[in-house]
Amino acid sequence: MPEITIVITAYNLQAYLDQCLQEFMAQTFQDFDVLIVDDCSTDGTRRIIREWCKRCPDRIKALYLEKNLGMPAKTRNAALDSGLIDGRYFIFQDGDDSVEPQFLEKMHAALVENNADVAICAYERVELQSGHVLCQEMRGFPKTVDMPPNTDILAFVNTSPWNKLWRTEVFGEARFPPFKVGEEVAVQFTRYTQCRRIAFVDDVLIHYRVRKDSIISNTSRQDILPFAKELKTCYDQQNSVFRDTMGLMAFLHIGMSMALRAADNPQIDLKGHLRWTREYFSAGFGWFQGNPFLRLRSLAYHGVKGIALWCALLAYRMNAFELALRAFRFVTTKFHIDIKF
Repeated sequence: MPEITIVITAYNLQAYLDQCLQEFMAQTFQDFDVLIVDDCSTDGTRRIIREWCKRCPDRIKALYLEKNLGMPAKTRNAALDSGLIDGRYFIFQDGDDSVEPQFLEKMHAALVENNADVAICAYERVELQSGHVLCQEMRGFPKTVDMPPNTDILAFVNTSPWNKLWRTEVFGEARFPPFKVGEEVAVQFTRYTQCRRIAFVDDVLIHYRVRKDSIISNTSRQDILPFAKELKTCYDQQNSVFRDTMGLMAFLHIGMSMALRAADNPQIDLKGHLRWTREYFSAGFGWFQGNPFLRLRSLAYHGVKGIALWCALLAYRMNAFELALRAFRFVTTKFHIDIKF
């Protein structure tokens, strides 16, 4: 039984998959196997998978789906339901991203040395076409956090699964809801509540490639609605610090991230979307009255990003967020940077 199982979900990744597998074969930590889930690729992806399965039959396994499921959540669930995740720990990976040679070694060490249930590493977002580094994320976190935390730290953990090495038994029977966006937010948050300790690796170990044709870049209003409902349900189910954290997460994801995606989609009526967002916060969260994590004193602890969040909340309440949104997009475009919320 391997120590780690790497789950790679793939759809039409002929241009990237071979490099991805080469990088894992060159890892300094070698006690792992790989499960590749192919979502009915129509290019040369399956040929590459078969070649690697022949080359490394004891290490690489393949799951060929019979029909295209069309979204990462469903392909990840297919892997979880396959019975082919044998590792004591496992991690999801996108086949078009790049990892450092010590990725597995440092993540595994963080888990074992700190007796943690999940390890989370820093990463950078890279523009695919130019190779330009847009930003680095998940830097500056404490080495470990015991659960439950007494701060808002979980709200600022990125939600993507590819920089998280889980203890398999802790992830358990959890499955991703069939959403096009935000499918990992609530399910991973509920897994955090079951952890004893979370470990953080401050090194940038993953290079996440930003593609203009990705699902993230083409988010529609209908994609956002089920995600928003899921966040509200999760919020209602929590208590104490987890409830306040989920409230902050709702503002971060629906009020900031999804609003930015809506602004990038010319087919979305931005004014109408922002009006719906204000109604969502008012009816579902009472405009976060009483939430200590959305007060200026708390958010200021996070520096410029935290103060920007407080200003954004104020702009929403004053019905002026569209102007703030356009100013934000002008700055990020002008200086060719990316700021994640």
